Amino acid sequence: MVVGLWSCEKNDPLADQGDLTGKIVPFNLLAQMPDAAAGDTLNLRTVTWAVNDDIESVSFHHMGFKLREYEVKMAIPTQNGPTVELAVVHLEDSVKIAKTLIKSYPEAGQSLNDFYQTIENAYVIVHSFVVPQVYKLNRERNQELIDVMPQAVFQTIVEKFSLLFKRPTMISVFPEINPFSIVYFEIDGNGNYTGNLTAAGREYIQNNLDKERMKDFLKEAVVADNTRVTIESVSSLVNEQGSTSSRRTFRAL
Repeated sequence: MVVGLWSCEKNDPLADQGDLTGKIVPFNLLAQMPDAAAGDTLNLRTVTWAVNDDIESVSFHHMGFKLREYEVKMAIPTQNGPTVELAVVHLEDSVKIAKTLIKSYPEAGQSLNDFYQTIENAYVIVHSFVVPQVYKLNRERNQELIDVMPQAVFQTIVEKFSLLFKRPTMISVFPEINPFSIVYFEIDGNGNYTGNLTAAGREYIQNNLDKERMKDFLKEAVVADNTRVTIESVSSLVNEQGSTSSRRTFRAL
């Protein structure tokens, strides 16, 4: 709860602290953040003071990153043979969420004195923060995950699958191609098919294995979504004479 006590006299919190820090704010605390999901509300709390009581503003910011690891499996029946299972794992490049201002205090018509608490002998600011939807986790699986998968990620997964296909699996997934093609299928010195694909065959898969066709042969698609959110509180002195900050990180659920 935010408490403003106008009638209480401020005490000198640490008179000798200036010998160590000069004019920089000597103390700034942000309470430990609980893990939370997008849409949850967290109460951010910062406690701060300065030796010369010359804090001009206090602000809250958020930033974060996402790491997603995809695993996709295809089950492909083959003519006169077993069903072949192919699996690909792809770790997506880290997606960074840039530092974004949540709120700055004091607002127009306010003074930091509104937030001074004698029991803390400091300025105490509490702000309700709704975790933005940008930190929402991927919860889709299987065909739904393929549908929402970013195209760049999907294309990388397709390229990895193209390295695993053999002649029988390619014929099953792409029945429109000539099964006796020497353009797509490698042959040895005796003119026999080796079972491997040519570079042109792999390129054909990369150009033609779209989401709908993959879903026809999909066995499983899952994603491990590791998202972290960092909250930063910043206390700045008047006339930009210095600032200090405190950060806490929590895991998105």
